[in-house]
Amino acid sequence: MKRSALTIAVLLLLTVVASSASAIEFAVDQLEKNNPGGVTASLKTFDKKGIKGTGKEATLDIWLKDVPEELISAGFWLIFDPTQVSIVKVELYDGKALPGPWDNEMSRYHVNPDGPGTYSAFTCSLACVKPDKKGDVIIGRVQISCQDKCTKPIEIKSIETFVKDFESLVGCSGKLYDALTKPASFTIH
Repeated sequence: MKRSALTIAVLLLLTVVASSASAIEFAVDQLEKNNPGGVTASLKTFDKKGIKGTGKEATLDIWLKDVPEELISAGFWLIFDPTQVSIVKVELYDGKALPGPWDNEMSRYHVNPDGPGTYSAFTCSLACVKPDKKGDVIIGRVQISCQDKCTKPIEIKSIETFVKDFESLVGCSGKLYDALTKPASFTIH
């Protein structure tokens, strides 16, 4: 009886730990009027239904939500239809172009890493980046332009999804979060 109770307790604990770790997700904050974005001034609207009222261009901050610990590295992989969307600019919050917690010496950008319609960016901080009070960590800013109607979604995923054995979302404890992080997608209306 004690052994069964102990087994159930361990399984329950593992379920709680796994479910809390899998809650990390990419999030998009549209930088509409009166939302300057960034680490301290962002409204963090985390738009899910689509980016509206932007016309042909949109500027977005990319965040990680519900991060359970400080991170030593972060990155993202964008997937989009290159006949509808072009990437105007990608910047990381690394103190070079945008003020932020990451180290610019470790920032890397890759245009078309898997052919047209893909873009990746990666950064680190040896001092570790602490999530804000809501458990969120900012990574970068993306400016995109629509060629015509942007009806297909733009996806944000972890780099490890496409580059095997390359963990881009790493906690300061050494825990790997790429496989546990939920992707995000959005469209521009």
